Amino acid sequence: MSRTQQYLTFAAAILVTGVLSGIAGGFTTLVVKAIEHVAYGFTQGPLLTGVKDAPVERRLLGPAIGCALAGLGWMLLRRRATVPDLNESIREGRRFAQVPMAVDALLQVLAVGSGASLGREQAPRLFAAASTELLIRVGSIPPAHRQILLGSAAGAGLAAVYNVPAAGVLFALGLVLRTWRPLAVFVAVATSSIATVTVWPITHGAPTFLWPDTHFTWKTFVFAITAMPLAAIVGTAFNGLIARVKPSVPPKSWTLIPAVGLAGLATGTASIWMPQMPGNGKSIVLESLAGGDTLVAVAVAVVLKPVLTALFIRAGAVGGMLTPALSTGVATGAFVALAVDRLGGQASVPTLALIGGAAVLGVTQHAPVFAAVFTAELTHPPLEVGATLLLAAVGAHVLRGAVTTGRSRRRDRRGSIPSVSSPEYRRRR
Repeated sequence: MSRTQQYLTFAAAILVTGVLSGIAGGFTTLVVKAIEHVAYGFTQGPLLTGVKDAPVERRLLGPAIGCALAGLGWMLLRRRATVPDLNESIREGRRFAQVPMAVDALLQVLAVGSGASLGREQAPRLFAAASTELLIRVGSIPPAHRQILLGSAAGAGLAAVYNVPAAGVLFALGLVLRTWRPLAVFVAVATSSIATVTVWPITHGAPTFLWPDTHFTWKTFVFAITAMPLAAIVGTAFNGLIARVKPSVPPKSWTLIPAVGLAGLATGTASIWMPQMPGNGKSIVLESLAGGDTLVAVAVAVVLKPVLTALFIRAGAVGGMLTPALSTGVATGAFVALAVDRLGGQASVPTLALIGGAAVLGVTQHAPVFAAVFTAELTHPPLEVGATLLLAAVGAHVLRGAVTTGRSRRRDRRGSIPSVSSPEYRRRR
């Protein structure tokens, strides 16, 4: 094959990768919405509206049955196949198992659509990367270029499902491929842009959340600085909780069915008093941006959202962590804003909520720039708010890293001090 033919083949692969990723994002969006409508019995509007209008028995049985069915699917899948980690498979150049990956993605969509407290972004990434790998397997594309295409597909799937092309590029380069080579940057930008445009007939090119009309003041910068330690604490606690409850080996026994089903029932029970709990966290963000939450509600959400997410992970379910972490941070920021108002001050709940979301997400993902860009693209806030998101996310990430490094050094120093009964201590004496 001549060099010209190689260039044309690679260009065609970039185009097809972007289109497939966009189709994956659109498919995920439509199927999640369809399952939400079936689970909660509504026909239009966001999930939050459907849950609020659903009778109590529907709030309980919808997530319980849907999640139990997802647990049944995971049990059958894991007894027959292994679903490897997507990012590791791309970086290590391992061949994909398309059918298990596609089935796993479908089960994630079923769980999230039924109300599971998990992110939906992992499913389109799986669909996009698996379909791309199946396509380029038959072509004569070098392994290095194949890796870039697959990593870019994973980022483009995220870009398509949330209409966040820049965040998709940062995700592909910083979290999947871990490279900033010019060719990788070019491919990631091209595929995320193509994927986002491909899904426009569904998303209409609009942000996921509408930014309300709020006033930005210098106090917002002050909050961004003071929010850094709080976000570092909340984000670290979120990651610690998920790491503690995550099974070392994905369970595949019959207990998956009642375990995941009971996690769904717990979510449904919580939705009787807090209808924003089911789903990936979008409802929490909607309530906070609209300023409709109370101080008690957001305080409970800060604790309850990570706990519900941990319940699903402990039960053996799998899914994304982006939006559960983001919504936890949004609830944290909204809590501070409402507390300031309660104490007689003035604070913009949407602005502070968004700052809290970006800061906590930056800590949980260890990627503050991605977190700030992702949060900004979800809402398209004013430029000064976007800059504040970056400030808060970077500051919380750096602070968390400094605290972690300090703790490690203290542990190392304590470990280097010999005990009084050790031969080394007696020699020093």
